[in-house]
Amino acid sequence: MKKLEKLTGVLSVILLSVAFAALVTYVTAPEDERAELAEMIASSEDADQVRQIDWESLPPEVVAWVEVPGTSIDEPVVQASPDEPNEYLYRDALGQGAYGTPYIDSECSLDSSFVMVYGHHMSDGSAFADFASFIDEAYAQEHDEIIIYQRGGETLHLAPIAIDVVNASRESLRIDQGVAPAERIAESDLILCDPGEAEQLFAFTTCSYQTWNSRTTVYAIEHSRLSQQR
Repeated sequence: MKKLEKLTGVLSVILLSVAFAALVTYVTAPEDERAELAEMIASSEDADQVRQIDWESLPPEVVAWVEVPGTSIDEPVVQASPDEPNEYLYRDALGQGAYGTPYIDSECSLDSSFVMVYGHHMSDGSAFADFASFIDEAYAQEHDEIIIYQRGGETLHLAPIAIDVVNASRESLRIDQGVAPAERIAESDLILCDPGEAEQLFAFTTCSYQTWNSRTTVYAIEHSRLSQQR
């Protein structure tokens, strides 16, 4: 984790220097060349915003990384196995403590039509704590991007579409790959939009404190799917 943070800091300094140099070039360029330069700078900025994760420095159990801009959610994600489905409740894949690691349910995978990801709600606001705040509609709309970086190189940009709070003492979350997204979110406490014909639905679940055993689940689909419906 510290290596990754250090690398990110170095890259930020480099990118800031490049951006300043580009700005100077734009200001001093002749008027007829500025339009072309502006387009080049914009393209460069888009490319620079892609986060680079040093996967080789992470253990093979880490199959993805989840980030929600504007929150403290910035965590590795591991894949649980059927042999030890709850292993990562208390096992830190990075070896930095015994507080667990966000993990994909053993009945799912990153390629499943339904992907359930569990994470702790830490008292200091770390791990998946901020997902509990998504039940506030204004908060959910303000933090409308969930980024999944996959070890294989693909990056998914997700949008929250529904939030549900359940009492785990009376209700359980079903891992049934045959349930359509629209049906799965139908009884959620807060529905932000219709999932339409989305082929994949993510669910991020953490503890919350409406009751002593409450769970908050944030459902999300790819941004591109959401854009197609608008």
